[in-house]
Amino acid sequence: ISTKPSSRQNPNQKQKVPPHLRQLNRAPVPPPAKTPEELVSLGYIVRRTPSVQLPIYRRWQSGGTRQVILIKKVDGDRVRLLEDLVGGLNIAREDARINPTTQHIELKGDHFDKARGWLLERGF
Repeated sequence: ISTKPSSRQNPNQKQKVPPHLRQLNRAPVPPPAKTPEELVSLGYIVRRTPSVQLPIYRRWQSGGTRQVILIKKVDGDRVRLLEDLVGGLNIAREDARINPTTQHIELKGDHFDKARGWLLERGF
């Protein structure tokens, strides 16, 4: 691919990179470090998405000034996972809850990278 504009291209227009040459926006998540049989001993399992990513999502609220981190696809003892997260991430207990309707774990604040790293350390 030539980056030099051709005579038919507008030199002020941004050059588009073909999709197959674009870099990934984020690094791929490493595969689970433990087998499902080993994870059963914890009492809970966080299942991966169909694209083999961790089910952690960032939700912006209050006009983009407040973040809530969602952890979905939890099977087993959600309360135990919540307590382990609170202890492992050093966040206040009142900043973490289980949504009674969806059963997702919600963490108030910018804990996305810490929660993702914690789950990877635990082998999920």
